[in-house]
Amino acid sequence: MPGYIHTCGKCGSHMQVHERYLGRTLRCTSCRTEFLAEMPDGVVAEEPLVVGGDDSETKRAPGRFLWLVVPLIPLVGLIWWLGQDHSEGVGKTVFRTERSVGDNAALDTGLGRPVLVAFDHESVGALVDMQSGSIQAGVASLLNQDDRFLEIEEGTRIRILEYANKSLEARVRILEGPWDSRIVWVPARWIR
Repeated sequence: MPGYIHTCGKCGSHMQVHERYLGRTLRCTSCRTEFLAEMPDGVVAEEPLVVGGDDSETKRAPGRFLWLVVPLIPLVGLIWWLGQDHSEGVGKTVFRTERSVGDNAALDTGLGRPVLVAFDHESVGALVDMQSGSIQAGVASLLNQDDRFLEIEEGTRIRILEYANKSLEARVRILEGPWDSRIVWVPARWIR
C-alpha cells in the first residue's frame, strides 16, 4: 500500500497514511490531534509497477503449450477407436450408417437365423448381454421365459421409435408379418 507512516507530534503514536489521503487534514487515532497528511521530506512516492514488459512474451504465450496438445490428438483418437465395437470388422464399424429415430430399417443379426426381440425394456438387456457373450445365470433364466421374447424372421422391416442405454438398445415397431404394428425392443446392432 503506497503512502507513509506518520508519527504524531503530540503523543508519538505511529499510523499508516494511504496516499489517497495526502493533502487532507486528518486526526491522530490515539490523541485526536489534527495534522496535515504530507509525504515527509526525502520520501518519494512509489511509481506503479508496469506489467506487460516485452511484447515477444505475450505473442508467444498462446502457442506455449501447443507442443503438448498436438501429440494428444492421435492418442485421443486411438482411445476412442479402441472403445468402439469391432466384432463386425473394422470396415463395418467405421463406415456403418447410423439409423435415426423415425427411420425404416430391417432386423438382421448377421447369423442367418430368426431374430429374438424383447417385449419390454428390461428384457432387451438380456439380449445385449447374450450378444456380447456375457450371459450370467440370471440372464440365462430370463431368456427361457417365452412371455418376454418373440422370434421373428430375419430381414423383417421395422421403424425405429427410440434409442436407450447409450444407444445399445432400440424400441422399434414391426412393419410387416404376423406381428405387424407390435412394438418391441432389440439390440441396436441388429438394425440394418
